[in-house]
Amino acid sequence: MKSKLLIVFVLFFAQQAYSQIGAGTTLIGGSFQFSSNENADFQEIRILPNAQYFLNENISIGGTVGFATSRNNLGQDVYGRTNTILISPEARYHIDLGENLKFYGAVNVGLGFGGTVGIDGNNRTDGNDISTLDFSINPGILFTPGSKVGFNFELNLISFNRYAVSNPNTNTTTVTNRINLGINTFVPTIGLYYILGN
Repeated sequence: MKSKLLIVFVLFFAQQAYSQIGAGTTLIGGSFQFSSNENADFQEIRILPNAQYFLNENISIGGTVGFATSRNNLGQDVYGRTNTILISPEARYHIDLGENLKFYGAVNVGLGFGGTVGIDGNNRTDGNDISTLDFSINPGILFTPGSKVGFNFELNLISFNRYAVSNPNTNTTTVTNRINLGINTFVPTIGLYYILGN
């Protein structure tokens, strides 16, 4: 009898350990991205805090306010640096794949503002102003192994990017538009979340 009670007790608390995501649940966390191109001697870091609020079991709204910095090395003690503030509202639609696993589709619109600076030894030169506009549709997986912790893995599927560089000295602006179609497995986004209100 004691062993049966122990089994029921363990099963009850094991069930409670899973995250019950529903209306009012909030996920707070974000992701970190690092990319490097050795041939071009270029590195980029993105820090992307993110929050999601569930309107019901399937739909969440939220977004990211983050920071990106990149460095392009041109020679010894000579490099260019670009810093950008990123703002990206987002909506996700989730489909249950299991007790603690959800597939989702995310739609987001991103805005970025920043600028470049050139470094040559101890000399610093302010460069161009930069603005970006992004629109993307991405698939992802949300895994919640515990009641308070969640992980997500997201890939780029369809995206549009508008990259504008303005030179304040010449009053000229160069605009580059880029469309990406197809899943990009080389730049996944991996996030960690703390779960509130479940």
